[in-house]
Amino acid sequence: MAANDKFSNENGVLLNKFGIKDAEVLRQVENDSALPKLAKLNESGGIQGGQFDHAHLKELHKKLFEDVYQWAGETRADRGFQGNKATYVTGFKETMTYAPHKEIEQRLGAIGEQLGKENGLKGLDQDKFTERAAYYMDQYNHTHAFREGNGRTLQAMVTQLGKEAGYQVDFGKISPEVLNRSRDEAMVRLYPPAEADKNLKPLREMLQQITTPAPGAAAEKLRDPSLAAAPPELSPAMKAMDARRELEVTGYRAANVIANMPGPGNYDQGVKLAQRVSAVTQDPISIKGPGIIEMQLAADKILKHPGMKDMTLDLEDARRLRASSVQVVQLAEGKELVSPQRQPQAAAPAAVERTANPVAIVPKTHEEAQPLFIKAAREVAKGLEENGKGLDAARLREVARFVERSPAIAGMN
Repeated sequence: MAANDKFSNENGVLLNKFGIKDAEVLRQVENDSALPKLAKLNESGGIQGGQFDHAHLKELHKKLFEDVYQWAGETRADRGFQGNKATYVTGFKETMTYAPHKEIEQRLGAIGEQLGKENGLKGLDQDKFTERAAYYMDQYNHTHAFREGNGRTLQAMVTQLGKEAGYQVDFGKISPEVLNRSRDEAMVRLYPPAEADKNLKPLREMLQQITTPAPGAAAEKLRDPSLAAAPPELSPAMKAMDARRELEVTGYRAANVIANMPGPGNYDQGVKLAQRVSAVTQDPISIKGPGIIEMQLAADKILKHPGMKDMTLDLEDARRLRASSVQVVQLAEGKELVSPQRQPQAAAPAAVERTANPVAIVPKTHEEAQPLFIKAAREVAKGLEENGKGLDAARLREVARFVERSPAIAGMN
């Protein structure tokens, strides 16, 4: 149970109209109630006149869950709930942090306004529709307006968005595992802002699988290219949201790197950095003064550490942390940000790391053995995952990452 969770009882079970105190029983009751309502909402076209903003999502949530929860339609802001969630979607433990609860209404308003400038994605062909829908789905998911039920509310919202743009979006065509994985991969943002489209690739591909042109003349008219509006420049609010998300994901990963570095004081420094990132996530003003100094020093420590010279992903995160911390300082000072230039690159760092050095080598030193072990461990982990052993794969990748960051693992001779 998260601290100060006013949506749950003392044992962490969500408050509900039935007085159910068993989480598994409640989950089944919730599904039995919400899923038929979701199907009915989708069939009817959602909330008529909805603007895909704060009020729209609250109404969707209320209609889905009002028979089970007395707080249906309330956002996390109504009871001051923050929280975060761990994911192993990359093979490593990542922290997914959602929007500050006090900013939910503001952020949903900004996303809905941006979507409105694109005319609700009307007039787009199927590929372009799914591309832009993936972008907005990720933004709504990161805002994560509700204590529980975000996934089904998001499904209802995207289905309505599709219908109003001339498309059928059927989430019943994919498993919950595929849906959750694609959402989480977008959340952790492995790629920098200049390659942002790569972060959305799994989400976009998932939407492509479940989206088809709706039949009929009315739907065809909604897809008429004359209705299309080119994606406009991001509003200042959207740019600010992206800059803070960039700091969140890279800051937590940098904190984990430093905490796992051998040597006195590194663990404490990593913990302190994670706490600072959490504080800045909630209030960007807190980055001023010692906040920015801590983040810059942490990034420099990774960039200059001799044991990190071959750790391409961690080095890239450190560079991203430096850049995003400067942007968040600019936000704290009231300055407007410039959108990053998105440029295709010849090869992503992850691809380089996984394909380098294909020739078999007999290692003679730890330095030679380390990258070979890491590569082999990741290949084995991939095989485990393909054979349904996802947890074992995640654990093996965690070991590989520890070895990657450790100059040596040794005991007494």
